[in-house]
Amino acid sequence: MKKLQLASLIVLALSIVLWTAGRTFLPLPDWAVRLNGVIQMITMALLVFASIRRKVKNW
Repeated sequence: MKKLQLASLIVLALSIVLWTAGRTFLPLPDWAVRLNGVIQMITMALLVFASIRRKVKNW
């Protein structure tokens, strides 16, 4: 679970960087913004799952 948590945190951070770059430097196409949003939602769910699973396992 620690690897899943770390991987989802890294992907989420990269997704946020892409979202910020798309908002400030150059506008991204609509499909890229939507895909980035889907990736953010999936990685947030995985991050929450991995974090809670680690807490429950260690408890």
